Amino acid sequence: MKNQMFSRLISNQLLPNLTWLRFIGFEFWMVGFTPFFIGYVVGAGKLFDFDLLYGFTIIAFLTSSTFVLNHICDLDLDRKNPRKEFSLLVRGHISIRNSWFLFFFLQIVCLLLSLKFNADFLYCIIGLTVISFVYNAEPFRFKTKPGLDLASNGLSLGFLIPLSAWSINQPLVDFPRLYFFAIFCYLMALYCPTMAVDVDFDLKSGISTFATTFGSIFTMRLSWIFTILGASTLIFSGFFEIWPWNYKLLLWTGWLLLLEIVIHYVYLPINSQPSYDTVAKGSIILATVEATATFFFILIFLDMFPTG
Repeated sequence: MKNQMFSRLISNQLLPNLTWLRFIGFEFWMVGFTPFFIGYVVGAGKLFDFDLLYGFTIIAFLTSSTFVLNHICDLDLDRKNPRKEFSLLVRGHISIRNSWFLFFFLQIVCLLLSLKFNADFLYCIIGLTVISFVYNAEPFRFKTKPGLDLASNGLSLGFLIPLSAWSINQPLVDFPRLYFFAIFCYLMALYCPTMAVDVDFDLKSGISTFATTFGSIFTMRLSWIFTILGASTLIFSGFFEIWPWNYKLLLWTGWLLLLEIVIHYVYLPINSQPSYDTVAKGSIILATVEATATFFFILIFLDMFPTG
């Protein structure tokens, strides 16, 4: 029963009337919110305030503009992909012209809202906008260039988003390099399986990606390596007390870091081509464990958890 409900959810059969929200990528807002939240908490030293909520709004507009651009640029391919049947463009519920209007509206609002903060924050948002454009649009289409597809997602999700949040309260150049490297690794670990699962469709459609070039199994193994690198970086930082980590954090959450490596190996198999259900379920399970570890990190970092 649970498996059936999960399959209906990820195939858009459980909530069919929310296709307009899926069109603007609302279910992926959290993908941007998470690194932004971490970057903000570390930079501001507080769990929540108005600036964080305001920043979430900017990231939501930015994420939605990126998804609308993706729908526009991938329309011909999406018409052949059954997983993209929810697209309002594929269904003919919105025209390409109106989709461009929606894209520019979301982008302009995002940039105008960003003016509230400092120039460094605005530079990060502009950088994210540029990456979104060169990733999706011709003649660049980095998403079809092996290596550049991976680098684009890593630079945007794993670096510029947490860096933008950090810059709201701290000088841009003072960002915690090792900690942000760990964030980069964890996000890449979750991104790689999404490439691996699309290998067959991409090959049939003549699309070149990192996964079609190096194979789905290699991509899944690389994903696991990223998880190992992320966990190892945090363990190293905790052992040598490299801010924002310290030995106390390592003692309380180090076991969760090791558990992440095991969970990844079990639920995102590295020796076979994954199915869509495997990637969806495995990613949710791994992300939940990582979120738990991050939750304890934040509580201890902000001295909100009694550690004796």
